[in-house]
Amino acid sequence: MPLEIASPHQTLAVIGHDDAKRQLAEAFDSGRMHHAWLLTGAEGIGKTSLAYLVAHMILSGGENRFDRLNPEHPAARLIAAQAHPDLFVLRCPVDEKTGAVKDTIPVDEARKLAPFLSMTASQGAGRVAIIDEAHKLNRHGQNAILKMIEEPPTGATILLTATTVGGLLPTIRSRCRVLPMQTLSDSQLEVVLARLGVEVPEGADKARFFMAAAGSVGRALKLIEADALPLFDELLSILAAMPMLDLLRVQKLADQIGKKADADSFQVVTGLLIDTLRQSIRVAALGQADPTGLASKIGGRARLDKALELWESTGQTFAVAEGGNLDKKLVFINALSTISRMTA
Repeated sequence: MPLEIASPHQTLAVIGHDDAKRQLAEAFDSGRMHHAWLLTGAEGIGKTSLAYLVAHMILSGGENRFDRLNPEHPAARLIAAQAHPDLFVLRCPVDEKTGAVKDTIPVDEARKLAPFLSMTASQGAGRVAIIDEAHKLNRHGQNAILKMIEEPPTGATILLTATTVGGLLPTIRSRCRVLPMQTLSDSQLEVVLARLGVEVPEGADKARFFMAAAGSVGRALKLIEADALPLFDELLSILAAMPMLDLLRVQKLADQIGKKADADSFQVVTGLLIDTLRQSIRVAALGQADPTGLASKIGGRARLDKALELWESTGQTFAVAEGGNLDKKLVFINALSTISRMTA
């Protein structure tokens, strides 16, 4: 059941990310704020919400800050209503037929950035552009925004968010001040959920829930909406048994998450698989404690290299499948089969 949660443009505060907020506030107060910022980090940790809070700070002339935001300020009211004339937001549009958010940002939308930033600010505090999920711009879209990042008009600030930066043009990355954002601690995540009026599902193992959420508010909400914690437990059980692979259990799990009407479950479970694989690679490389038992099976340089390649390629394949271009069940089964062979 979908949860009714405020959108990033309605956000009045962001929990955590103190270092990122400090750097942004210091840059603004110095009067020499860099014109382009790239906020990076895992999905659902607050990158877009923080970008909106930066817009609040700039467009209010510094009256609204991260730790004190007056929702009645004229700029704040306009931002909340998505009607501020000096704020441009570029993001993946909603498909009018299906109601689902598309997985790419159209180049025609990206081309609107330059005319917007070239106009004089109507409120006098500058112009701000938020490019949400910039990694979902294709090469043409990235080229469309590149000139504004390379040669920004006076008074323009561009805030990009991205979960992955490898697909961004090197010139975009080099012109931006990159601001890595970390996942939230369990206690911070619990505070955020409480403020949203959301509780850990009744009867759920709290420690397991926060392990699955991995410091991401977005992931935690999807876990609850899709009732996906039992699916995560089943996934961990399958991984723990590797290199043995119970194909009947794998098929059953694939059937559960591959249904057309259950897109959230596929996104959550495949995201959990990718995160578990990534964490296991880290644990194996650093010799840390192994909570899933997978790390001990991918140790050694040769296997680690293969695991890294698998992590990158599987994430890309899941993304394509999520867009509806591949059979989700088959992609999921193939991924687990490949991991099984790698651990043998």
